[in-house]
Amino acid sequence: MPSFLENETLRLVLVGGKGGSGKTTSACATAIHLAELDSKKRILIVSTDPAHSVGDSFECEIGNSITPVEGVDNLWALEIDAEEVNRDFSEKYNAVMKLIADRGTYFDKEDIENFFSLTLPGLDEVMAIIRIANILKEEKYDLIILDTAPTGHTIRLLSLPKEMEKWIRLMDIMQSKHRFMTKRFTGRYRSDDADQFIKMMRADVGRVKMLLSDDRTTEFIPVTIPEPMSIDETNRLLARLRQLNITSNSIIVNRIAQEQNGCGFCASRAMDQKDKLDEIERSFSKYKLYKVPLFPYEIRGIKRLKEYGDVLFGRDYGYSAAPGRFRIAGKFSKTRSRLSELLKRDSKLIILGGKGGVGKTSIASATALRMAKVHSKKRILVFSTDPAHALSDCFGLDIGDRITPIEGIGNLFGFEINAVKRLHDWQDSNKENIEAVFQKFLGSGLDIKFDREIMTELVSISPPGLDEIMALGEITDFLREEKFDLYVLDSAATGHLIRFLELPHLLREWQKAIFRLLLKYKGAIKLTKTAEEMVQSSRKVRMIQGLLTDSKTTQFVAVTIPEEMALVETDRLLRSLKDLKILCRDVVINMIVPPTKCAFCDLRMKEQQKYVREVKANRFSDYCMSEVPQLPHKIKGMDDLAELSTALFGK
Repeated sequence: MPSFLENETLRLVLVGGKGGSGKTTSACATAIHLAELDSKKRILIVSTDPAHSVGDSFECEIGNSITPVEGVDNLWALEIDAEEVNRDFSEKYNAVMKLIADRGTYFDKEDIENFFSLTLPGLDEVMAIIRIANILKEEKYDLIILDTAPTGHTIRLLSLPKEMEKWIRLMDIMQSKHRFMTKRFTGRYRSDDADQFIKMMRADVGRVKMLLSDDRTTEFIPVTIPEPMSIDETNRLLARLRQLNITSNSIIVNRIAQEQNGCGFCASRAMDQKDKLDEIERSFSKYKLYKVPLFPYEIRGIKRLKEYGDVLFGRDYGYSAAPGRFRIAGKFSKTRSRLSELLKRDSKLIILGGKGGVGKTSIASATALRMAKVHSKKRILVFSTDPAHALSDCFGLDIGDRITPIEGIGNLFGFEINAVKRLHDWQDSNKENIEAVFQKFLGSGLDIKFDREIMTELVSISPPGLDEIMALGEITDFLREEKFDLYVLDSAATGHLIRFLELPHLLREWQKAIFRLLLKYKGAIKLTKTAEEMVQSSRKVRMIQGLLTDSKTTQFVAVTIPEEMALVETDRLLRSLKDLKILCRDVVINMIVPPTKCAFCDLRMKEQQKYVREVKANRFSDYCMSEVPQLPHKIKGMDDLAELSTALFGK
């Protein structure tokens, strides 16, 4: 049995993996199975993914309040709205945080208000984790199952308690100034609400860190699929879990293809996975592997989740159909792609986005490849700002954090930007500048110790997603220098992509707030270099903002698959793009099963075609829609990308 079924002391199970690996399905099915295994155990499943799909998986409305799951008496669900949690936290504690800042700095109340309102959203996901820790502390539930965001952002989420400690340290420095001054003038100091708040926050974050690293109470279950990108991402995730001392004993290997009644398509997919399954056995030999086959239908709703859970936890599964029982569906709608119009537009930036696992990296790579062939005189860069890069896997070569020529295509280059490194370099530069200007006080016999420490700490705290915006800022440098003629962006999964697209406005306001704080020292110190860097950074953000909303230069292509959960998420994405005034004309419906004489494939195809007809008639009727067949093998290397680009754009 899996360790997370055997361990009676377990309080928190985290389920995560690459987008499209089936982590939400695995989390929901595990929750149902554990609830039915012990009817006295109260179980809560929680989602921290900005693009929630737990409700879609259970086929019910959940949202930001604990909701009973109908049909399972001892199971509840919660989709945490991190921003709402953060707003509640701010309303409760803003007054005491402003008091601390007022005591410890030269800033006035307006400065403090601006700064806290702009930087605290960077800790909204930490607040979500603290909320989970508090729910466990209340002991209303015996076990919490956490459905996390795709790998790159889950790694960031698990590292966030460390970021929270920076905030606590900053507030403690500010309060130290007050303690020092009070003691100096009165001879004594008595702790107050501000000290209690800092103590509470330190305890909360400490409890979260302890909870995550306690192998008796917490376990992380990665979900992977037999594909190169998913295996690489799982390796990265496991390495980070080891660094953070978070226990992981079991891995779910999902969506394993099986040969069906002599079907060539199924046989080809099974053969394509064979080497990858062998690699999984070798790479993850220290872990218990739980294998789940590919089902002929979407796993959604209590009944199908139970079927999935039965297979996951030991019941044999085999799909078969008596000959002649299934009728092959009428003529398969011929693959139609209207994406060729994209080739004719005079774009500077093409962004591809969608739910994790819909194939956006493959389609971004195939699009860049076709653009390079059609526009042979243009220099084209395909790049990624997603923390979990996948371009290297797609092209079958090592790209990494440098501009890399794509072999055999003289005008195509790849770039996997190390966004975190860009942010750290920027923060370190600002810290050095601030240290340098405050150092001048020491030369004159003065040392504004508290102010220097506070300003140094302030620039190390930033809104979430700032690293990805810093990475895109590098692309604006390329634009200004005219290094490339066209840029193709493989973006992060939907929830984090929307936050990323919303960020430029927030970031400009954050930079203004920092600059206003620095100006408080004007006259006492010279801020020339710091001011110049701030102004330069602000210009870049303004350029990013203009670039994203310029319909003449920027095109967004939404990628989805014909499954309800993916289509719901695509609907949210398209609405957000309209609100942000970012032009999107094209929707690619990817991974459509081709017609075969196989009952298994036929069942999948029928379900998919129902969704294809529905989106054409209703959901996305205002968009140019392209249908792309599922290839019988995974995309890796130039030959596969060329095949996919033919499916997308024609010969």
